[in-house]
Parts: sequence; C-alpha cells; structure tokens
Amino acid sequence: MTDRSPTFDFDHQSIDFKDNWIDTARRLHAMDYPMAWTDAHDGYWVLADWEEAKRIATDYENFSSDNDVHKEREGYRGVSIPQQPFPLMLSESDPPLSTARRRLEMPFFTPKSLRTWGAKAEGFFREALKNCEGRDEVDLVNDIVIPTTARTTLNLVGFEADNWQDAAMSSHRAIYLPPDHPDYPHTEIANTRVMFSRYLADRRANPTDDIISALAHGQVNGQPLSDPEAESMMYALVFAGFDTTTSAVVNALIWLASRPGARETLIASPQAMSLGIEEFLRFFPPTPGVGRNARHDVEIGGRKVRAGDRIFCWLGGANRDPKKFPDPDTLDLTRANAGDHLSFSAGPHRCLGAPLAKLEITAMLETFIREMPDYTIDEDRAVRFPRTGTILGYSSVPVRLNAGVAA
Repeated sequence: MTDRSPTFDFDHQSIDFKDNWIDTARRLHAMDYPMAWTDAHDGYWVLADWEEAKRIATDYENFSSDNDVHKEREGYRGVSIPQQPFPLMLSESDPPLSTARRRLEMPFFTPKSLRTWGAKAEGFFREALKNCEGRDEVDLVNDIVIPTTARTTLNLVGFEADNWQDAAMSSHRAIYLPPDHPDYPHTEIANTRVMFSRYLADRRANPTDDIISALAHGQVNGQPLSDPEAESMMYALVFAGFDTTTSAVVNALIWLASRPGARETLIASPQAMSLGIEEFLRFFPPTPGVGRNARHDVEIGGRKVRAGDRIFCWLGGANRDPKKFPDPDTLDLTRANAGDHLSFSAGPHRCLGAPLAKLEITAMLETFIREMPDYTIDEDRAVRFPRTGTILGYSSVPVRLNAGVAA
C-alpha cells in the first residue's frame, strides 16, 4: 500500500482492462483531474489528461525513459510497465543518447525514402488477397494483414524477401501470448535473434542500402554501435513494427464492415481517407500507453509525484479526453482535430515509423474497401488478444471477401 492519492483500480495488463478500458477512461475523466495512483505492478501513476500526457512524454529532462536494469545510473525503470528485464536501447534511453541512436534509422523514414513504400505495401496486400482466392472464408489477420505489414517492415529493415514468416509470426504470437503459454514462440524468438547476429555480421562485410547496414556500420558519439545496441534496435523494429499497424487496419475494417456509408465517405477523396485514418488511430489506439520516470518531486493536477515515481501516460485515455476531443466515444470520420491523437506518442520518442504506418494503413484500407465492397466479418468468432497491455489487437478475424481481386 502507499500514501499516494487518489487511488484508482487500474491495470492495463489485466483481462478486465481489455474488456472495459473505454469505461475505465470515462471513470478516470470523471474525477476532479484524470490522474490517479494504482498499486498494480509495484505502483504507478496513470495519467489520461491529453495536454499533460503530451507534455510529459516530450519533457525528457524531467521525465526519463531510461531502463537502468543493472542499477548503474539513477535506477529508472524504463517505458514498459512492468519493467522489461532487458532495455530496448532506443526507446528506453534519453537524449542526447537516444537522439544519436535514432539518427541512424531516421534517413529510412523521411518522405523521400518512403515514397515507394506505399506502393510496395499495396503490392504485398494484393498478393495476400490473391492467395486467398477460391476460399469461402479467410483470416483477415493471419492471411491478409500480417503478411502485408510484416513483409513491408522486414523488407525496409533489410530481411531477405523469402525469409520473413518466422520473424513475423513469432513476433505476432509473442505480442498476445504470455511467456508461460505452451504456444509461446520461445524457439522462434531465439532463432530470430540468432538471425539478427548473422545479418549484422553479413552487413559489416557486405553493406547494402538498408537499416541493418546502417546499424552494422553506425556510430554513436564517435563509437561504433555495439552488437547489443544494434540487436536491440532491430528487435524493436521487428517485434513492434507491424502489429501496431495491423491493429489499426483490423479494427478499422471491423468497424467499417457494417457501415457502407462510412466506406463511401472514406473513398470519396484522399483528404477524407487521411482524416478518417487519424480518427481510427485516435479511437482504436494500437498501443495503450508509455511510461516515464519522474526525475524530481513535482505536482501534477494536484497530485504529489515523487522523484522516482513512474507515470503511465495512458495514450488511449488521453485520446478520450473530452476537453480535447468533444464527444470522445463517438467515432467521427470528419473530426477536425483527429490528427492530434497521441497514438504514436510525442516528443523525442514519437514513433519513428508513424509515416510508414500511415502509408500502409492507407494502401490497405483503400484497396480493400474499393475492391471488396461486400466483405463480411463474423465478429462473434473474432478472437481478441487475451490482454491489451501491449497492443489493442486481434489474433484471428474470420472474413468473407465476396468479390474478385483486381489485377
């Protein structure tokens, strides 16, 4: 127990949270200020105020992302709650170190570099759809969307074109299965990490124009990137790079399945599609939130935060802040400020792959709702992740396409 107050029953890793997170957001926003202490996972503050969540996610000087597993610095516990036993060295470090690491990947996510990736994602998507021809029913997640997002991400990173399935499916299952589950992909993950080492060694000898080569030859503060740093950054790209995009696409297509008018609105113009995608990201945040560690005693909304306290910037809750988004529980495809959502976080750790994710989402939604206008989804048989502490996603969604595929 703790003397921190007020307290709130909150655990974003629980089954109850998966089923009731929207109501939980309403209850938190009904308080005098949407921030409270929870005793879950050794205790942390949960914050759903949009303005303050954005500020804290941005203010690395006062709120650290560092994961000091071995207690060599200030002992901060990273961005994940509960604490990860090994640091994700890009997202769980602070500027200027994280900025120097981030620069190695940034050239691959500029508008110029990404210009061709929307078309590539559409090509992978059409290939996945073609592979489903002749089947009465397919799985939207495993047969169509995961093959698209995984191949797009892994090709950008530098994986061999035909060597993506193990990494993709092990990542996908590791997201939604607990480590003690009999189907948890321990062996596949171990094999993938061995593959990371092999790729790095190969690119050091034979550099190409991909992210793996950039990591293999990159320097941070005048020193070569270490193997643990490079492997950790690859791990983050591979194991978090496509289930978030998959979540956004699948949630959107489920919502659109029973709303033909909304589908017509989206395909009316590129502007309508762009705004609609921002609203889907606000309404269905792929990642629940990010943690920060208070460097000093501070007061936030009347709550007394102590140095060392963890603050969970609940991105999904901030996206439902009625002060920022009026009528937040209504999905409004014309919401003018939908793009202010925090689903990609904010500040120096804002998702580097956000532009790629939006390209992929656009390519998949446009292609699907134009060419599969009669698709139906059996929501009663759709299987959501058992927990949404990492991704608000589905492990299986039965779909009937009911249309041909354009060449």
